Amino acid sequence: MKTIKSLAILAALVSSASAHATRWFEVEMIAFEQEPSFSLREDFSIEPEPLNRKNIMSLLFGGFNTTGYKLCLEGSEQFAEQDFIRGLTSGARSSSCDPDVNYVEKFGTLPLSPQAEPQEHMDSIYLLDKSQFNFSNKIAELKRKGLKPLLHTGWRFPEQSNKRAPNIEIIGGKQFASPSSYSVTENDDQFSSLSNRFNIQESKEQVHWQLEGLIKIHVRHYLYVTTDLDLKYEDGNDIRTARMSQYTRVYSGDIHYLDHPKLGVIFQIRKYKH
Repeated sequence: MKTIKSLAILAALVSSASAHATRWFEVEMIAFEQEPSFSLREDFSIEPEPLNRKNIMSLLFGGFNTTGYKLCLEGSEQFAEQDFIRGLTSGARSSSCDPDVNYVEKFGTLPLSPQAEPQEHMDSIYLLDKSQFNFSNKIAELKRKGLKPLLHTGWRFPEQSNKRAPNIEIIGGKQFASPSSYSVTENDDQFSSLSNRFNIQESKEQVHWQLEGLIKIHVRHYLYVTTDLDLKYEDGNDIRTARMSQYTRVYSGDIHYLDHPKLGVIFQIRKYKH
């Protein structure tokens, strides 16, 4: 009996040690729009194929949504949910802040960094807070050169295989979408209350951002970064999409630069608590 108990305790200790043996890292990145080049010969008139959206983690979306929700609570009319039915029936405007609403699509241009609370743990993947960034001087340097930063963010993550590592969804910059339109029809039920007398339907095109894409970081002896980012830009009356697709082996602690005629990315992967 004592032998069985000893084996159980040993197995628990081994399992616990194995769990804590997983290494954690943090990545910080800046994406910026390159200066227009009249000597550019690449043809971006052909729309790239849709990205393979499997195993997606929308960390940035949640952070930007929190920013919009806080702006709504602070009284910003841009982010307040208007009660159109009450407005039609009483002539008064009413607004509310619902934490479950999609506030991201209300931004004309996304903030440079998504909202995050400072955290120090190794339980799940999470965004870095601005106070945990090391690249603030690089933002200033890019601006001095006349370049436009679109996104400055970062997150902490455990080492995972290529199969298990999530694709972190990337969004940034200004919105490319048509404005919403509303159709109002009267309810046929003559006994319905005044507030339920009208049916209002909202129709809108899918929201796209100047910067969209996926970044996956996995470990197989070394760190590997798979980058698939789309940059939308105006070309006369047309909207073009230029894609950056790169697969890079990197070393922790080094600052890396991904180059593309339309887009630049600076990033660094740092060890976290090991």
